[in-house]
Amino acid sequence: MIDYIKAYFPDKNEIFGIMKENYNLEKISYSRFDKVRNESVLYETYKKGFENMELKITNQGAYIHNSLHHFYNKFVHNIDGNYNDFSRSAIVNSIEFLEQQIKFSSENLHLSQSLEFGLNLRLPFNLDHFILNECVLYDFCHASKLPPPNDEQVYKEFEKSNYRLKIYHKGRQQCNGDNILRVEIKFLDKREFNKNGIFVLSDLKDRDNLIFLFDKLYSLVKFKLMCVDDIENRQFTSYKKNKLYKYSAHKFCIFYVSR
Repeated sequence: MIDYIKAYFPDKNEIFGIMKENYNLEKISYSRFDKVRNESVLYETYKKGFENMELKITNQGAYIHNSLHHFYNKFVHNIDGNYNDFSRSAIVNSIEFLEQQIKFSSENLHLSQSLEFGLNLRLPFNLDHFILNECVLYDFCHASKLPPPNDEQVYKEFEKSNYRLKIYHKGRQQCNGDNILRVEIKFLDKREFNKNGIFVLSDLKDRDNLIFLFDKLYSLVKFKLMCVDDIENRQFTSYKKNKLYKYSAHKFCIFYVSR
């Protein structure tokens, strides 16, 4: 399912005119000295919220961003979250609802990097243990982000190349601790989805494009995420445990692959 999007307007002056004509905008102004121009420059930012989505117009350009799934839930179901299913028909409806709100065609909203696609999975086993102890490596690299677990968050993030893979306990974040695992890919380079013909927001309505995003997430999890059973629960001798840890270690994997 689609989650976070960031899409740029082709002409900031055009969308600024549309917003001023139809809505009251929040304005933030500040001055900063520009060393290149050797003068003080006035920066003005205009904001307008549409449920959770935020439209921003700055000196440099204009864009709208946030979770499309969350937007749909708030707009249609008055649900403050994104833990439920988000079907293709709901994605299509959410884009059309957003178009109506911002009075601008999704065919002219250009997707930037940071596009997210993820799955919510209800699973029968201990998710905290799985995330913290069994999701070991991604493409032979350790987690790039592993905040201390707490009652509201059990989270692990891997980053390599043009992707960021997030794995976390969605039920702790939302829905009162339900056993929901969230697995999500963030594209750090838009060329990774541009080469499949995904350029503008309306392209996310296309079934084949959604299948491409699913296949990309599936392949990263299947072929690059290393998950192992917790060997502490096995009746191994200390010698065998040390060997197993050694051969699943990051340094050993890098050494083996480089040979």
